[in-house]
Amino acid sequence: MKKSSRKRLLISSIAMLLVAMVALGTATFAWFTSSTTATANGINVKTIKASKLEISKLNKVWGTTVAYGVDQAVYLPVSTNNGTTWFTANATAKDNYLADQEKAAENVSAKQPNIYYFSEQLNVRNSGEAAVNNAKITFSLSDATKPDYIRIALVPVTDTEENTDQLPNPASAETFMQNIFANDATSYKALTGTDVQSNLSEDITPKTTYEVTLGEGGTLNPGQTQYYNLYVWFEGQDAECIDNNAGASIGNITFTVQGETASQTP
Repeated sequence: MKKSSRKRLLISSIAMLLVAMVALGTATFAWFTSSTTATANGINVKTIKASKLEISKLNKVWGTTVAYGVDQAVYLPVSTNNGTTWFTANATAKDNYLADQEKAAENVSAKQPNIYYFSEQLNVRNSGEAAVNNAKITFSLSDATKPDYIRIALVPVTDTEENTDQLPNPASAETFMQNIFANDATSYKALTGTDVQSNLSEDITPKTTYEVTLGEGGTLNPGQTQYYNLYVWFEGQDAECIDNNAGASIGNITFTVQGETASQTP
């Protein structure tokens, strides 16, 4: 009797194991399978050169360096065309980036804690008494591989000195789409709703030169402040966002704010 019971238990255990293996082998999630991840290591900002440029994030605490406290963060692929609404979807297959048209995408904009994207601010002001020329923000990724599906958006917004925990919305989806950067300039269509077949944006062509000019043609006047929303994510609609390319690390993202103080007229 005991021998028979043990045999049935063994058969049952093997059956459950096979079911688990089948489930793991066929499940797709958020353009990667559920067992894959992509990691963002760090986001840092600093000012250089002799000028009175200061920087801040959303808290409006101004200085020459900003730490965002991102270290080994794990993000799952998402898609957005405006930085406000974000969607994740099921992949059609492990070797295909296309979202499954038979399944609805999920709106993850309000997910907490946020494992889909990073959002903050990078603001710049001229606290001196002279204009700053050749003012710009440049940024780079420390990881030489730079996966093509990483997206960085630095979007100009209207803001104030108020300390808040709420990001101001970009002026429009068009403004957002015009300020997206990637390692590859191949155009793609972002998800704009839960219907992955019809809810698609117009073509988005990322910029590949990681540089933003400040002020009017690079001149930031005394007391002038420019506010930017900063977003980092892995774009599920990118053709390279497939399982074989998952697990990549984007390394540190370093933003450098620089400029030269103009000569003051006596």
